[in-house]
Amino acid sequence: MSIEIQHDKESGKWSFSFKRHIFVALGLLLVSNGLLTLSGPWWQSIFIGLLGSLNITINDTYQLILGVLQVTLGVGLLSYKHFIIDKHAERKESDKRTITASPLKIDVVRYYLTNLVDDHSYESSFDIAFHNAYTYFKKAESELQLEESKYTYKKFTDAAAQLHNFVAVNFFTFPEGRSATGEYRYCLAPHLNMDRGMTFYDAEKIAEYNTLKTELHERALNTKQLFEEFVSNLKKFGHV
Repeated sequence: MSIEIQHDKESGKWSFSFKRHIFVALGLLLVSNGLLTLSGPWWQSIFIGLLGSLNITINDTYQLILGVLQVTLGVGLLSYKHFIIDKHAERKESDKRTITASPLKIDVVRYYLTNLVDDHSYESSFDIAFHNAYTYFKKAESELQLEESKYTYKKFTDAAAQLHNFVAVNFFTFPEGRSATGEYRYCLAPHLNMDRGMTFYDAEKIAEYNTLKTELHERALNTKQLFEEFVSNLKKFGHV
């Protein structure tokens, strides 16, 4: 159920309205009707008694069955509203608050993953944003509640962690010192890249670089796809 209070600025009047969820309304109606059916009107027992004195038997089995069915269905609707619909709404609202308060930066993570593929490099602040994205909601105090959101997030985090481990081992600062933006820039094996740290052409080093590049592309693209699935899930519930 919901209570709505509205204020008309032009007239200055307040309005109050009360809305009951359809499942609650139907559930209460069925339960009340079922109980009435089971109990019957006050005169029913007298009427049946009179008919019995005339050797006329009334089969009231239908009344019991109909009443029990109505009460059972009504309780079922009320239970579904309370245990399924309300719980889902509570989890959804909890997730919204968690995501709003989180350090999740969707555009930054997208840029990070895209740049790994396009330029084989990243800047330190983007790496931090990526790390936060795949670790923040794994903490007990900020864990997502909706099962669908947890499932899509887990798939993303598994791939992201593997990608990040690969990056940590194969990326190095290049060039030395901070970049023009004031951050450190990291590149894929610059000592194997002719356009970066490799001074003289070496076919074996280039082949090694191409192998690393291929693996990087596969991991980054897979992670990006799973991240987009997670973001789509958040949009589905209106969280972003």
